[in-house]
Amino acid sequence: MSMCGKQCKNACLTSAPSVANLYFLALVIVQIFPVFGAPSPQTSALPLLFILAVTAIKDAIEDYRRAMLDEQVNNSAATKLGQWKNVNQPLDSRNWLERLFRINPPGKVTKGVRKLREREAGEGKLQLVLSKDGQDRVSESTQGALGDGSAPELGYYSGAGRTLEPIPSIESHNTHQYPPQSSTQSTPETKHDAWREVPGALDSYKEPSIRGRTSSGVVDYGKRVTGMARWERTLWKKLDVGDIVLLRDNEQVPADIVVLSTSDPDNMCYLETKNLDGETNLKPRKAIRATSSVLSEDDIERMAFVLDSEPPHQNLYLYHGVLRYIDLMTREQKQESVTINELLLRGCTVRNTAWIIGMVVFTGADSKIMLNGGDTPSKRSKIEKETNFNVIVNFVILIGMCLIAAIGSGLWDAQSNTSAKMFEQGVDPTRSHVVNAIVTFT
Repeated sequence: MSMCGKQCKNACLTSAPSVANLYFLALVIVQIFPVFGAPSPQTSALPLLFILAVTAIKDAIEDYRRAMLDEQVNNSAATKLGQWKNVNQPLDSRNWLERLFRINPPGKVTKGVRKLREREAGEGKLQLVLSKDGQDRVSESTQGALGDGSAPELGYYSGAGRTLEPIPSIESHNTHQYPPQSSTQSTPETKHDAWREVPGALDSYKEPSIRGRTSSGVVDYGKRVTGMARWERTLWKKLDVGDIVLLRDNEQVPADIVVLSTSDPDNMCYLETKNLDGETNLKPRKAIRATSSVLSEDDIERMAFVLDSEPPHQNLYLYHGVLRYIDLMTREQKQESVTINELLLRGCTVRNTAWIIGMVVFTGADSKIMLNGGDTPSKRSKIEKETNFNVIVNFVILIGMCLIAAIGSGLWDAQSNTSAKMFEQGVDPTRSHVVNAIVTFT
């Protein structure tokens, strides 16, 4: 759920009409009936319509500006694993209306995501190398290059003091496009063919044989995978619970994310939380031990575990979860606790860490930063609240005065054998004393 949705949900409550407007609206409605003798009810409605129009325009401008800011945040870029099935989400998450009109079918790239990818594709591409413990693996993720076709360094700083190796860029945009074409990404053997013609592009790609590797933690290297999973760019608002995301240095965290693996050999990462608590010192976080060996898209496809998470709550410094998995060596079920030390909160910024692979646990209104946002503030000013109080007091006094006048008029009209029958003929609106008293009251 986006921030705009939360604010729109409370729009009716925050934009409720004032007491003064309701009072003058009641007067306009009463003056419509001829029995009350109003000379021109249309003219008396003009001041009220003018005030309502000006107030509506002002509130509409404020809501539009707030919606634009929310849209800017929700349309921020993020990197998640694509061509991979998220078992936490249904195959078709559309409502019945979208299914009826065939809107946004599953797997279709939306207009916003397509614009994001086209904009980043026009900036050129670079490979991204995920490096830890001396093992470098080429990732499908790409990043904008310089316009002159040179090969700038990625400049990602790891906790061990290493920087990722500079990767030469591809001068021809026809050899590699983003998103990759199906013809060049159809099989695991051909997904790096576009880079083989570039000198030095795959020099650091020295992945050991899968059969010779020992399964560790939640990764089963004996499991066969399709090899089609790849990192792809998307929007914050498109992330769902269970998605695998890739964070890089100086990027903001798009949701509440559990850390699976980092670029640091000690599985550490660092966050700046000044958007949450105002503190500028970096907070250390660490990856879950059972998932710390994950380095590539294929490793993610080979993972098998269940994360039991607590429901969302407002406490920024508390989180409890349990990671359950089957140990592939002993075939025994194991579990590992997940605390706030393994959780990245939405709104934080990654610092001094080349890359982080994580899994989304809370999004939108369920994230801790949104739960701590509080209720939507009222749009009424202080002077408007004081005016409403004064109108209510005046209204109560006016009701008392009118009630006393109506009762006196009814009792006086009920008397017989008075001079009013001779000198005030046809003055009363009806022949009923009770109705005449009600008309006097109004």
